Amino acid sequence: MRPFGCMELWAGNERAHRSLILAGLESDVIAVPSGGDKGGDLSAVFSCSDNTARVVLADCVGHGYTASGVARHVHHLLHKFQDIRDTAGLLAALNDAFTLSNEQSDDPLRLTTVVTGTFDGTSGEFNFAYAAHPRMLLWRGRERRFLELGEGLEGFPLGYSSGETYSQQSVRLNHGDLILAFSDGATEVRSPLGEQLTSKGFLGLAERTLSTLPHPLVLRDFSRALIEGVHLYRGQQGALEDDITLLTLRSVA
Repeated sequence: MRPFGCMELWAGNERAHRSLILAGLESDVIAVPSGGDKGGDLSAVFSCSDNTARVVLADCVGHGYTASGVARHVHHLLHKFQDIRDTAGLLAALNDAFTLSNEQSDDPLRLTTVVTGTFDGTSGEFNFAYAAHPRMLLWRGRERRFLELGEGLEGFPLGYSSGETYSQQSVRLNHGDLILAFSDGATEVRSPLGEQLTSKGFLGLAERTLSTLPHPLVLRDFSRALIEGVHLYRGQQGALEDDITLLTLRSVA
């Protein structure tokens, strides 16, 4: 088997809206930190060998300056382990290194949830794993609806304990199918009456948002409209209580 290598195309935990073309995929990332220009949500997009693309979305507990520092540390670890081919193996390596750094630090324990996926542009297989992160949504173009991905793959967050193992699943993407990954800031927002949006409410919001946009769909427009929908749900309230990041992928293979 040939060596597997990845090159970072973009990564960051700052306020941003970026669109990138990957192996067999279009991608769009929109990040809205809470209370500043940087936060605890880290998104990263890699181009890898063998016509493969990798994406990572990490959510460091908390927000603001402290969480931003943890996000930078996770980014450093990602570079250290970016050439691990196995999706679940990448999470295990990140967790062991992250837990060790926690144990060697005098700071309070920091936890980070992660979702990572690897897409094979030749076969159309999307392989993914979670470390206690909200489950991604899959839009099947033929069925015209979103489905949650990865039941039973919850796992433990990075930093909980060393030696954890993670499970992975895969799904074949058809032309035009979407993958939507997000941080929990998108599902935990509250209405002016105090009602949380929840994962089910966010799924419904994503479906309604998609139905209102012209076709062919522009991913950048979808990301922007979905963020606006989250803000509308909140009403005229102050700053976000948590960072929100959306990472959308569309198969063009």
